[in-house]
Amino acid sequence: MDFYSFKDPIGIVWTDFLLPLNRLSLLCNCCLVAVILIFCLGSKEVFAESNGQISVNATKSMVMDEMVVNGTKKERDFRIGDVDLESSPIFFSVINKEQFEGKIVSLAEVIEKEAGVQVRQSGGLGSFSSVSLRGSSSDQVMVFLDGVLLNDASGGGVDLSNISLSDVESIEIYRGITPANFGRSSIGGAINIRTNRAKKGFKGNVSAGYASFHTKKGSLFINHKPDKWDYLISADVMETANDFEFVNDKGTDWNLDDDEEEERNNAAVEQYNLLSKFGYDFSDDLRLELNNQWFSKDQELPNWNNSPLVDTTLDTERNMTTLGLIADNITPLKLNTHFKINHTWKEEIYDDSDGSVGLGKQKDKYTTKRTGGSVYAEWLTSSNTLSLYAEFIHEDYEPEDLLQDTDPRDSCRDYISVVLQDNWYLFRERLIITPSLRYTWLHDELDSASDYWGKTLHGKSRRRDYLDPQLGIKYKLLDWLTLKANWGEYVREPSFFELFGDRGLFLGNMDLDAEEGMNLDCGFEIDHGFSSGPVQHIKLEAAFFYSDVDNLITRTYNARGIGKSVNISSSEIKGLEAGLELDVLQYFRLIGKGTWQDTENQSDIKAFDGKDLPGRYEKSYLGRVEARVGDCKLYLEKIAEKGRYFDTANLLEAEDKRETNLGLSWSYKDILLNFEARNIGDNQYEDFNGYPLPGRSYSASIKYSF
Repeated sequence: MDFYSFKDPIGIVWTDFLLPLNRLSLLCNCCLVAVILIFCLGSKEVFAESNGQISVNATKSMVMDEMVVNGTKKERDFRIGDVDLESSPIFFSVINKEQFEGKIVSLAEVIEKEAGVQVRQSGGLGSFSSVSLRGSSSDQVMVFLDGVLLNDASGGGVDLSNISLSDVESIEIYRGITPANFGRSSIGGAINIRTNRAKKGFKGNVSAGYASFHTKKGSLFINHKPDKWDYLISADVMETANDFEFVNDKGTDWNLDDDEEEERNNAAVEQYNLLSKFGYDFSDDLRLELNNQWFSKDQELPNWNNSPLVDTTLDTERNMTTLGLIADNITPLKLNTHFKINHTWKEEIYDDSDGSVGLGKQKDKYTTKRTGGSVYAEWLTSSNTLSLYAEFIHEDYEPEDLLQDTDPRDSCRDYISVVLQDNWYLFRERLIITPSLRYTWLHDELDSASDYWGKTLHGKSRRRDYLDPQLGIKYKLLDWLTLKANWGEYVREPSFFELFGDRGLFLGNMDLDAEEGMNLDCGFEIDHGFSSGPVQHIKLEAAFFYSDVDNLITRTYNARGIGKSVNISSSEIKGLEAGLELDVLQYFRLIGKGTWQDTENQSDIKAFDGKDLPGRYEKSYLGRVEARVGDCKLYLEKIAEKGRYFDTANLLEAEDKRETNLGLSWSYKDILLNFEARNIGDNQYEDFNGYPLPGRSYSASIKYSF
């Protein structure tokens, strides 16, 4: 039950903070070094601009009014600190809200349709969901909400089901390479969830929907920007019983006589979400923003044999507050800057008092508090863009055993990241070379811990720092043909769960080394429109990717079933990803996407060496046909995923997945109607062994805009 393991108690520890003076001193030193490097690496054109004027070519990278996504131009509200997708050499996908607006669908179900992306879900809507990019683990993928990191030091990856799509304006997926605009590096890549931004005027919408398995959803959105000030409110509620039918084999897949068709028990979910934003434009070059996002979810957790007597729950509450200041054209150098400070508070209560899901009775509360600050600055010239990102994060993790009324193992982590990047524009911007350098410093403090037998251990402290280079190249060979290549080194520090262990389930290992990886990719993009003929537009993207990770953190188990995280292996991943979109006869769009990857565990343990990494499909495909007539849009898609194992030894092979989905949307004036039928063939699969996904399901929703 790997997907619940991070919810269990994390060690018996107590932590101190670093001295504030030491934190500030180190942060100032890092920023000073980075600023000196900017002056040293700046081009001659930078120093030649004594009058502070910037050419038209330099200015256009500041503002990007529109971009091409899925063969059509979409407006993009670009602000300082956003990734400049026009000049970025990274292979990325952007999913706009038009693709999921008003529908009863999860974030995991939306992003899994992109090349290089695979997700795993433990059940129906609202159940735990994790993401893999290019064969990585969920721990190796960084997930951001408006540039604020959601990954906790406690570990376990990000649960995508805790992100409401009602707030989302667009989803940016960066495969393999992490943009310098984000402080944290990542072996697998990064996903940035961009929430709605205020636009001029007054507008809003309200929506409601109903789906299979007693699923209900409602949302409200209001945007008001009369002049210099603006506010935005987005709220939604969703609840589902998740009582879908499935065949329960009672854990004996070799014995068909005890198989029974049952309804899923104890899998209901209720969640609430509220996003509020306030902004004020002091001038065209100065804007202040205050954002707050609150999320709450009450979730029932079924056990492996679907017992109706289980009463295990996981309650989650999260609040994120961010204060941002965008200041352009400051100092004689005409710097564009974005300052942010943020605070995140999250509380989870895991109640398995009857011992129905885990090994033994547990009722625990986990509180995570994170405070951070960041600054992004860019310096535009006629031939390059110099950018600096500096970030400091302090995180406290406070588990509490509610059955024994103890506060066993508090932990804290301090993290500093400084990223320096330079975009060089050559040959009239046909060639863009993007070198960057990332410095990270990390400090974990552990005052007290205990082993499996309850014996108190001596306190320990960990300090690490890393220097990771990165290089990207983008060459526009023709107006419709672009070549890309990227290389970068990345690090993932072990989580608190891996370091401190979990009493009764996992032992801690304070000697763990960080995973250190190298990513490489190269490929091309074709984006071409035709003035005549049946094909109006074609977009084709293909890339080869390679990843090599040393000190891969793997969990091993003894004869009693007690686990421990150890550095016993490395991994090698190589593959191809491709996507094709065709606009045909003004009414049709044909979409095809595929990923082929070979993941190899190069382990010191003979039983694991040469095996596929668990949880990753070897092949995944998507084919989709869209037809649009007037205000009606119809789509039919087929998804196939093949070649996956549940376990590290490759003894438990997962069933290949084949799924067919159908959808219809119709808009009339201010009303939008959606209808979807998912998994029409009623085939059932498992992403986690013993935890089935729903079969056939239907949903209908209505949205009114004003």
